Amino acid sequence: GRLDLGLGAGWNEAEFRENGLPFPRPGERLAMLEEALGVLRALLTDAETPASFSGRFFQADQAPVVPGPVQRPHPPLWVGGGGDRLLGVVARAGDGWNFCWAITPEDYRRKVGVLAVACQRAGRDPGEVRRSLGLNTLVGTDADDLVARWARLKARTPAGILDKVELRDWAASRLVGTPDEILAQLRDWEAMGVEQVVSSFA
Repeated sequence: GRLDLGLGAGWNEAEFRENGLPFPRPGERLAMLEEALGVLRALLTDAETPASFSGRFFQADQAPVVPGPVQRPHPPLWVGGGGDRLLGVVARAGDGWNFCWAITPEDYRRKVGVLAVACQRAGRDPGEVRRSLGLNTLVGTDADDLVARWARLKARTPAGILDKVELRDWAASRLVGTPDEILAQLRDWEAMGVEQVVSSFA
């Protein structure tokens, strides 16, 4: 009863090509994502009855799901990504939205506004969309330890990525600080409606 199912539209073209998969234009990938969410909703909502679905990209004919999911009406369907058009897919077809791995609070508030407008267009209360956030995370026991950990992170990062980046600039869009500072930041995210933070520890 703890299954959460997450999908995105895909972004890493090289991974698609290396696996012999087509990499359509963004609009088509978003359409495929929205239709895939419809297929999953059909398959997972009533496990007692085989599901059928006929769309532009996907078809299912009396497909059984055995054993069926425990959650009712179905496991939460999360959509990952951050583009404004993707937020329209979230509003129309997603139960939750995840964004990662770096964003400032100001940019996040703007995206939440875009999501709210998309929900209104879809005839949906924005409060129905659950929200999670993934953030690169760097924690130091105190200010000096944090600076030392930042130096070690820069040293092991491939050349050209963090060479000229200052800690304060990197931290502005990530979860960075001492334990007390991290806790304060988490409370701020919670106040913005984020129910779960996924940390990628640096």
